[in-house]
Amino acid sequence: MPPSVARVLDSLLAKAGVAGTHGLEVLRLVRAVDQGCDRVLNTAMHESAVTAPRWRILLRLWVEEQLGRGAVSPTHLSRTQQLAKNTISDHLRTLEEAGLIVRELDREDRRQFQIRLTDAGRTVVREYTPEHAQRLNHLLASFSAQEVATLQALLGRLHAALCTEAGGAPCATEPEQSAQPCENSPLLT
Repeated sequence: MPPSVARVLDSLLAKAGVAGTHGLEVLRLVRAVDQGCDRVLNTAMHESAVTAPRWRILLRLWVEEQLGRGAVSPTHLSRTQQLAKNTISDHLRTLEEAGLIVRELDREDRRQFQIRLTDAGRTVVREYTPEHAQRLNHLLASFSAQEVATLQALLGRLHAALCTEAGGAPCATEPEQSAQPCENSPLLT
């Protein structure tokens, strides 16, 4: 953060007995990286109705299919994507209107819906995922393999600390973690 901003924040925090702005700076940088990645991916998909968050939802649905789980609930998607239910609903509506997913009544609980990919949704995943992975890998090209591993480990520790601070609030992002408090960083958020 700019030194002038750090000085102003340091002054505010010092009055409350808090030393340093490093937690705020880490949060700012993590959010900036997340938003920057979305901008990069959205730019790459500029001719598509699929935004970066919607691509991640499609990718999650594809992974669920590949693992033999088939259709999943909007609640599951909300949890794994770490998005509010109303935000997931908006994304799902847009993806459904684009013909990339279908909503089906849950056979076991007719009050619930299950979401699955269409062939067009699978095509989007197959088309964009390799490009996105290559693009994101390129962003890390100036890092050594050890630096990438260290960054992943540090972010994983930060994620675990955040979950612990939240009182073990569920932030599991993988189906295998669904009954666990958050223990790992998200795969596809």
